[in-house]
Amino acid sequence: MTVILPMVAADAIAIQRQSSQAVQLGIARVMTIEEARDLAEAPGEAWTAKVHDRIVACFGLRETFPGMQAVAWAILSNDVGRSHLRITRFARRRIVTSSLRRIEAIVKADAPAEGTWASLVGLAPAYVLRCFGAAAETHVLHERIREG
Repeated sequence: MTVILPMVAADAIAIQRQSSQAVQLGIARVMTIEEARDLAEAPGEAWTAKVHDRIVACFGLRETFPGMQAVAWAILSNDVGRSHLRITRFARRRIVTSSLRRIEAIVKADAPAEGTWASLVGLAPAYVLRCFGAAAETHVLHERIREG
């Protein structure tokens, strides 16, 4: 059974992330405890999905302009398996019902699964960002705008 709980910093360090997530915006990275703490405690929300005490995902909405705008983010493990549907539905509910005016995510154009997941959680592809990031790769900006 998949349990979704508020994330703590140690969760983002402990998760065995998918190899495709080892490089972010063209930079190979290992998350520091300070960055993990910032994800867990910054304005917005951060969640951890567990199966039998094994972390299968960390995800959330990090508010860049509190009360107005956020970046949707996710770290998935290779073991996400059957939990994927529950995590996707939970994330979609949080995004669709959020009172924030703008929620966005940037995904690699050559990683179709990333774009599909962004769409499944309620974000629509909006702009192609050519030569974006440290490796000058093509990315796609997905967004959800709450009008009015």
